[in-house]
Order: sequence, then C-alpha cells, then structure tokens
Amino acid sequence: MLENLAFYSYGDKKDMKKGLDRTFLHYGIRQEDMNIIEDAARGADIDPDWLKENILKPYNEARNEEAIDEKKLRKILNKALKEVQA
Repeated sequence: MLENLAFYSYGDKKDMKKGLDRTFLHYGIRQEDMNIIEDAARGADIDPDWLKENILKPYNEARNEEAIDEKKLRKILNKALKEVQA
C-alpha cells in the first residue's frame, strides 16, 4: 500500500504532510505520468478527460478486481470507442 501514498513536504520534516495521490487511486497512474498522458492525448486531438474516464479508470478498476488479459482490455477499449461513435 505504501506505493499508493504520495508524500508532500512543506518546510521542515516535522511539517511534512502525507496525502493520497487521488490520480493514482482513480486511474492507477501517478500525477506526473498523467500529465504526460494528458499532453500526448491533446497532441493527438483526444480529450484527456474522455481518455481518463472511458479507458484509464475502467482499466484500473478492472485491474484491481482481477488480472487483465487481452480480451478484457479489448472489451474496455471497444466500449469506449462505441461511446465515441454514438
């Protein structure tokens, strides 16, 4: 569980605050990495919010429940693409 924690330092160590990285909890990706993904999505004319909500979040939720195989990943991607086509 420690890998899920992000530590933020504000001044002295005694003032160090701990908090959960909400991006990691929701999407399974650290905020620094999410920034890169968002920039890449914008560069490909893909709405980063759509990508996060329709691909990354369902993938992370499924991964937390069970191992993800190619079939499960394809199902997540196909569902997201159907929403785009609608």
